[in-house]
Amino acid sequence: MDDHNTDKENAELLDRPVQLALRLDSPLRGDVNNDRALMAYSLFGLSKDKVESLPTYDDGKVKIEVRAPRDVGVATIWDKSVLIYAVSLLREKMAEGKMGPEVGKLHFTTSDLQRIVGKTAGGSAYDKIEGALERLQGTQIKTNLEAGGEGESGAFSWISDYKLLYRRGKKDGERQVRGLTLVLSNWVVRAALGNNLLTYSEDYFALKPIEKRLYEIARAHLGHGTAFWMALEPLRKRVGSDNDLRKFKNALGPVLQADRIPGYGVRIVETAEYKELMTARGASIARVLNADLPVIFWRKDAGEPESWIDIPRVEFDEVV
Repeated sequence: MDDHNTDKENAELLDRPVQLALRLDSPLRGDVNNDRALMAYSLFGLSKDKVESLPTYDDGKVKIEVRAPRDVGVATIWDKSVLIYAVSLLREKMAEGKMGPEVGKLHFTTSDLQRIVGKTAGGSAYDKIEGALERLQGTQIKTNLEAGGEGESGAFSWISDYKLLYRRGKKDGERQVRGLTLVLSNWVVRAALGNNLLTYSEDYFALKPIEKRLYEIARAHLGHGTAFWMALEPLRKRVGSDNDLRKFKNALGPVLQADRIPGYGVRIVETAEYKELMTARGASIARVLNADLPVIFWRKDAGEPESWIDIPRVEFDEVV
């Protein structure tokens, strides 16, 4: 078939939604999934401000460096929703035995993406989606985190290629997104097809950035247990906050009081309570640093534990 006929067929296909749907990987019918490591660690910006890099994460075992060109900025937690959706689609294709020769290449409608992750206010849909895809492609991640049981030395991006399909509005001439194609990087493909995927609550996408990170941290570490605790300073780094510890603790207060994290409860053990318990256990406490204050995570269906001292502590990548 010559190029002219191919173009004509494609043009006709785009005007036939039913036929177009046959070529798409969407709609997503099953669960929303993501790799556990992408839940446990912060690899996305929490603000919509354009930044060139995120604070380097290094806990002695896992190291993560994230950077992007100045005019693009690093991918944000809002952009992460697009990646989560794509990973979920790819996983569903694998489960249904529909993997094509280009394993990480996906075609889907923006309407189905928005059905799953919701809509963000401000700006045209085209500009918002194009901005997210540009940041996902432009962001460079260097880490020793493994995906699908394999690691690699060097840097990778979340997606290696993307294309937006659009038409012009008849009245205003604005570009209107009709669908998109993206190619996930090899690292993301290995993660999506590995054995470390966890499902998300359907309420996740309506959460605020810090709430999303607290949910993901709880989900990543609570495997079979009912509760764990993490010190406040390591938690700040896991959340991905670039605030100093005092500001982070102050910002965390209203979030925990709102209690909107689906399925999980979270509470900071304040200084007085910490001293009281440790003194009762025979410890001599002169000063308690904010960095050391325990933050308790628990499953709401199991109830809050009576004390943090008797539940597991998460320092690195433990699953309790």
